[in-house]
Amino acid sequence: MDLSKLSRRDFIRSAALGTAGITLAQFPARSFAFGGKDEPQGEPQDNPLYRFVLLGDTHYDRSEHHDMDWVRSNQPNDVNQIKRYVENSQKNTPALLERARQVIAASELRVPFVLQVGDLVEGLCGNYKLAAKQFDDVTGLIDQTNLGAPFLMCKGNHDITGPGAADAYDKVLLPWLSKQGGQKLTTAHFSARFKGDLFVFFDAFRPNLDWLQKEFARSADARHTFVILHTPVVPYDARANWTVYGTESARPLRQRMIELLAKRKAIVLSGHLHKYGLVEHATSKGRFTQLAVSSVVSHDPPKVRDEQSGVEAYTQELVSMEPNFSPATKEQRMQLLEAERPYVRRFEYADLPGLAVVDVHETGVSCQVFGGTDETPYRSTSLTADAGV
Repeated sequence: MDLSKLSRRDFIRSAALGTAGITLAQFPARSFAFGGKDEPQGEPQDNPLYRFVLLGDTHYDRSEHHDMDWVRSNQPNDVNQIKRYVENSQKNTPALLERARQVIAASELRVPFVLQVGDLVEGLCGNYKLAAKQFDDVTGLIDQTNLGAPFLMCKGNHDITGPGAADAYDKVLLPWLSKQGGQKLTTAHFSARFKGDLFVFFDAFRPNLDWLQKEFARSADARHTFVILHTPVVPYDARANWTVYGTESARPLRQRMIELLAKRKAIVLSGHLHKYGLVEHATSKGRFTQLAVSSVVSHDPPKVRDEQSGVEAYTQELVSMEPNFSPATKEQRMQLLEAERPYVRRFEYADLPGLAVVDVHETGVSCQVFGGTDETPYRSTSLTADAGV
């Protein structure tokens, strides 16, 4: 079914009934040097066709979701983190979802879905029963908020962390996502088409580039290609080793993925690092843009911290923004950033949780980034990569 032929009301109704026409696909290094730097591209001049709301990591949590004896015995360093996420989830997550609902309700454009980039929950529950309850509680909150559009997401590492979590993801979350998307999902790899655009949800924890390549080939006529995955492809801050295919042994796979994305001029939507980041990456095959957002809101409105902008700011010194993070890997992370530097054509960065609103045009894609529930955007920018190399 072509989703663009449905009215907004019919789309939402069909998603709830399980008939909304998501296209389900069955789950079955750096080589070039570039010189110079580019300025950020302006927003597309034509009117937007539709928009969607983008949420980052949320780490939804409640204290009753955990066997704390198990946590203290097996993940003692996460005890305080759990306390923080429980507080965030109570104070700010409902308000952020309500803000997303307000954006959708006020939009003069159609909003076909809300996208979320994984780590919907904190995980680390200790057993299947508690992990299932965690998913039930967060999906119940989303349903109760009545966003006005289906909710689609990729898999995050916290979504499957802890005993029973992966099983709960398959048995609790995937059936709920199936109702949201309108077709039975048996894997975190799936895709959707809307108004000629392709949305690919990539499982970064069971990565399959053969599947990705086939999915691109199957939708060769797509106008814009969005790839939604939890971990970034391009490093952009102190945690430069927290990327998909980030190990030395996986470098050929990473290069293959980069070339696949560049050929499509894809827009990658990611999270994981709990920061706002925009990077445009150039290769001999073309370019792609990566946007990362965070929705872990501890204070609303949040303060903007660690702002960086311009390709001259993309250096190995980004590791200094988190001087206490993993000192043993500091040199490795600096080397990763230095190796990536020749391929970066745009760079923006800030510690600012909230959400983004993405407008899709015939000739490009633009977005506004908001801190917390603020109604005034922190940044408006284009997500369309320049065609030049």
